[in-house]
This record gives sequence, structure tokens and C-alpha cells, in this order.
Amino acid sequence: MAHIAFIAPGAFGHINPTLPIVRELTARGHRVTYATDAAMADTVRAAGAEPVTYRLKPVEPLVLDGMEAAARGTLALLEEVEQALPQIEDAYEDDRPDVLVNDWLGWSGALLAAKWGVPRVQSWSAHAASEGYDFGAFIVGMFQAAPAVKAEFDALLAVLLERHDLPPVELHDFYRPAARNLVYQPRAFHVRNETFDDRYAFVGPTRLTEPADFTPPGSPLVLVSLGTIIEEPEFFRTCVSAFADQPYHVILSVGTGIDPRDLGPLPVNIEAHQRVPQPAVLAHADAFVTHTGMNSTMEALGSAVPMVAIPHTPEQQTTAERITDLGLGTVLTPDAVTADTLRTAVNDLLANAATRQRVRAMQQEVLTAGGAPRAAGVIEGQLPTG
Repeated sequence: MAHIAFIAPGAFGHINPTLPIVRELTARGHRVTYATDAAMADTVRAAGAEPVTYRLKPVEPLVLDGMEAAARGTLALLEEVEQALPQIEDAYEDDRPDVLVNDWLGWSGALLAAKWGVPRVQSWSAHAASEGYDFGAFIVGMFQAAPAVKAEFDALLAVLLERHDLPPVELHDFYRPAARNLVYQPRAFHVRNETFDDRYAFVGPTRLTEPADFTPPGSPLVLVSLGTIIEEPEFFRTCVSAFADQPYHVILSVGTGIDPRDLGPLPVNIEAHQRVPQPAVLAHADAFVTHTGMNSTMEALGSAVPMVAIPHTPEQQTTAERITDLGLGTVLTPDAVTADTLRTAVNDLLANAATRQRVRAMQQEVLTAGGAPRAAGVIEGQLPTG
């Protein structure tokens, strides 16, 4: 039995793709530990992992509305490492893993694997980076627009490297691939996929269905969600205006920070919930209005659901562009969303047979990528022999 450690930030978008892999590894007899924010302890424990938790100081959320704000967001990642890394290192002092799997933003994992000399697999919960698709270069350019923030970053990184006796590392290194990499998309969907070599395993989504008692309330069915982080009550009010009295049923998943009652009385064809069993709903949906988070996008493609993409971040914008490039849906920028544009986009999507055909073809790529069993095999392949 091997000891396999996962390290990821305490956010569902980073952790969810790994949970089916944890279940697969434990079913194969391995011991799995999972280092993450204390708030996620129950989530990783339910998948079969032993939580190794750390605690972070509360901070004000950043609004990424410009290059300097984005630079400060990157600095905030390093400030999290400053707090989390010593807590993680202490927990593993007498319990070193045989292989370490870190999320691409789980920088503590990359640093500790190098210090311990432990094989590492990188988990790309977003688009993966390669020499031909080097978004680390964007981060470097972003800091050029915010030199004062870059100076803070470099100073803190130097302190961390000395304090924890870590091998030399620079900002750009955090965005480079590991010797083995798990990508939760099929190769056919990934941007610049021709630039990726055999270091990358395009295992596709690991979580396509989940047990749920869900009966579709009407057909056609349209699901609307902006994920677990974006909270925009006015957007959902616009949805109510757009879809009232349309010949399809609409489910709004508004997020835990919004009270559905605040949307006012709803038409009979619209219902609103803070959360829904998204994969189960998508299994019956005919269209999906989405922020194009990677997990949501892959769940939609796994159920052959075309999308109206409304991206809010650069990563989501890349995913949305890929959706349009491959003819899997359409895109609206957030500032272009009105009741009329939203209604038109959904109606056009529901009427477009060619889009549905392309989405079904991509569904086959998703379903044959290998998922959690293939990902577990990649991790096992990094275990030291003997």
C-alpha cells in the first residue's frame, strides 16, 4: 500500500476533479491524505482521504478588475503559501508520501515535493500550460504592469525559500508543467492541444454523474448557473425577465450567497435554488447558460448539452472561446447580457441542430478519455518501484 498525498486550495473547483481519483486510489488499496483548507475537511474525508488541514487568516475578497488587481491576486496566492506551507510540512514530518499530487495553484505541493525529492503529478483544474501554451508568460507580463507588487512578491518568495530551505524557484516556475500532468479535458477540447506531449494525460472529467433523486420538471429544460463563487442577483433577475412565458422550463442555480426569494415571484416555468445536483440536472438539460468554469463545461459536454457561455475571468474567456471555435455553443460577454440577448441566445441554441450534433461528437471524446481510473493509473506510474 502506497501513501499518496494531494494538495489543493480550499475551493470546490480545484478539489472536485480530484475526489473521484481519491476514491479510485483508495479502492485500489492505497492510503490517501489530502492537505487543504480546514473548511474542506469533510469533503475530502467523504471521498476516502485523511484530511491534513491548515488554516488561513481571513482576507477581503479581491475584485480582479485590472492588471494590478490581478497581480495582487497572484501575490495573495504566495501569501497563502506562507501560511499553509509550514502547517503542511509539520503534518508530514514523520509521514512523507510516496508521491504527491498538487493542484496547479497548490504551490505548497510543488515546493515540498522538490524539497523532499518526492515524485510529483500536477493536477490542472483549468487549462494546462505547455511550452506552446505558456500562460505563465501572461503572469510575468501582468507583473510588468505592477512593478511594486512584483517587488513584494519577489521579497516574500526569497524569505520563504530561505526560511524553509527550499530549492531555488521563480514566479514563472509555478506555471510550468510537472514530469506528469493530469488534465481534466479531452485533448480535442484543449486549446493549442498540438503543443502538448506525453507528459500530459488528458483524462477528461472525472465527475460526470452523481447519485441524485432528480426528475426533470419540464421539457425542453434550460439550466442557468454562474458557479459557486460568482454572485450576481441582478443577472438572475434578468434571466427571469428573459425566460418568463417561454416554451421551456428553466432552473436557476443562484449560489449560496443569494436567497432565491429575493428574485421575487417567479413564473410557473422558472424555479430558483441555491444549489442543484448539477450533473444530474445536466443529464436531462437541453441548454446550459454558464460561466464556463472548467468543471461545469466538462459536465455539460459529458451530457451533450450545448452552452451559452458568459465568462467572467480570463480562464473562463479561454474556455468560452474554445466553445465557439468548436461550434459547441455561443458566447455573451457579461456587459452584453440583457433579457433580449439572453432569450435570443437560448432560443437560437435550442433550434440549432448542427450545434447539437457537434456537442454529441465532443461527448464521445469526453466519455472515452479515461476519467478517474486512467488518472489513478498515471499516479501509480509515478510510485517508486520496489
